[in-house]
Amino acid sequence: MLAIDRKQFAAGVRWWQTKTNWPNDFHNSDYEVLAAQNPDGDFRDSWWVGFLPRLTTWKALRPLSQADVTSKFNENRDYLARTWHEACAPVKDLDITDVTWDQVRMFPGVVAWLKPTKSGSAVFPSKFCHFLLPRVFPVFDNAAVGGSCTYETYFGLIKRVWEATPAGLQAELVAELSQLIEDDGRGPLYEDFPMATKISELALIGRRHP
Repeated sequence: MLAIDRKQFAAGVRWWQTKTNWPNDFHNSDYEVLAAQNPDGDFRDSWWVGFLPRLTTWKALRPLSQADVTSKFNENRDYLARTWHEACAPVKDLDITDVTWDQVRMFPGVVAWLKPTKSGSAVFPSKFCHFLLPRVFPVFDNAAVGGSCTYETYFGLIKRVWEATPAGLQAELVAELSQLIEDDGRGPLYEDFPMATKISELALIGRRHP
């Protein structure tokens, strides 16, 4: 069953809050900071030096070093800028419900060049892209959702899970997650919080960690 199950969503929230050291505002405050820092395709060194530590903190680089990935970033900076403007800029005000993989695939494809893997792991490209457009690009974490898949497969799964969920339940889950964020007390709900991708992620976490 693709549609979100309320019990699975609750289990995902519980796992997030009790089994990780991730913030209980579900990165609400981080998303506001990331939006303010978004270079909109102007990938300068001054942006990269602030972005790289976040990738490290989210364990996206291992086993490579920051120097390894920075070298690849410098080699592919122009390609990143070009594909951002072609694929991402036109959809930056939308969310995953209004975007297809074919529209945006060029950008995560170039991002994957910065940390090439034999398996085509979704971890690095998903986290890099999620930091830039969290409402469009879902984040993949092995410990949370498990399994080995390409980013295209995961993107499609998140999109189908959300779209298969009845509109009424979608609205209820948005209200529930909004209240959890407000109750955390770190600040008001960020107006562009990525509800569709985050709620779907939490539901998949709950399926893996019932």
